[in-house]
Amino acid sequence: MLLRIACFFSFLIPLQSLAQEKVEREYRVKAPEVPAEARDWLDDSFEGRKKVKWFMEETSGKRSYEAKFSWKKEAYSVEFDLSGKIEDIEIQKDWEDLEEEVRINLGSYFDGKYNKWRIEKIQLQYTGDPDDLEDLMDEEEQEDIQLRYEIEYYAEGEEGKNLWEGLFDDKGKLIGRREIIIPPADNLFF
Repeated sequence: MLLRIACFFSFLIPLQSLAQEKVEREYRVKAPEVPAEARDWLDDSFEGRKKVKWFMEETSGKRSYEAKFSWKKEAYSVEFDLSGKIEDIEIQKDWEDLEEEVRINLGSYFDGKYNKWRIEKIQLQYTGDPDDLEDLMDEEEQEDIQLRYEIEYYAEGEEGKNLWEGLFDDKGKLIGRREIIIPPADNLFF
């Protein structure tokens, strides 16, 4: 009997590891708590920006620092690892801001996969070497920069109704997706 139970659970473990989920928790931190390398990089790359809000982000076991601010009338989010090295820059966009080819490819993906869908948030995501990312921000030079789209969306399909985060390439083709799990709130609402 114990052997059957062990076999059953050993079968479930690989199935569970195939499911990709995103569980995210963010909380505010003060600027002095953030590594100097991250603060210095941000100051060099985004001259003239206003107030920065710093966060510690925990996403599916990974921790990072995130700076959120407005610059040149756009909402930015810049993520750094725990040592202060930049990981990516995200800029919030609207559907209409995307190139037509990207909108067509995204629409084809969503229409082909889901019965209903609604986009909640679109972010351009830039990754690359820290110096190249700095050049992108202060000189608009895109050499050796990788562009992707991070899109949060509600969708109804074969898997039910879910909130997803999809990562798409620069043409709007799916790279990967994971279900967003919203942790229960610690607050009571009346």
